[in-house]
Amino acid sequence: MLWILCVPLGFYGVWRGGADVASGNTVFGVAQALGGVILSAYSVFAAVLDARRLASPIRLVIARDGFALLPGTGTVSWNEVESVGDPRSPYGQPRTLRVQLADPDEFRDRHGLSPVARLKLMFDRGDLVLGSGLAIPIPRAEALMRKALADFGGTESGRAAVPVRARESKARRSRRRSG
Repeated sequence: MLWILCVPLGFYGVWRGGADVASGNTVFGVAQALGGVILSAYSVFAAVLDARRLASPIRLVIARDGFALLPGTGTVSWNEVESVGDPRSPYGQPRTLRVQLADPDEFRDRHGLSPVARLKLMFDRGDLVLGSGLAIPIPRAEALMRKALADFGGTESGRAAVPVRARESKARRSRRRSG
């Protein structure tokens, strides 16, 4: 919703740039006008994206065999999922809906992810972050997904939110100070 502020600022930049060009300050005037046009174009583009997002909300469909985000292409089977939950959030108060994948490399190859999605999967250490903004509260969606995962796997419904595979820790770099 930042675009609401950007629209008038972009138009103001175009107006100031035009005034500078009219007064003989061509370089600064063109720079301000160009910046205003870019800011206005960005804000209009953001407004269109927000309108489209609000017009077609994202729906999480949880089924017996897997889940899907609609509108989207394809489903994720429960046999690809290791656990559901955000191990970094307090129990019962997740900030995002995280799905830990059993084999992120195989998932990436099978679903044909875009380069941006591959990068996001790598940064999230092989977790699918389904985000927030769902129609139902995240704890309820997480509970429904855990129950469906437990029913699919034939295990108890209290499956752990912490993934079974160990998370590799990032190596710390030592600082060398030259004296």
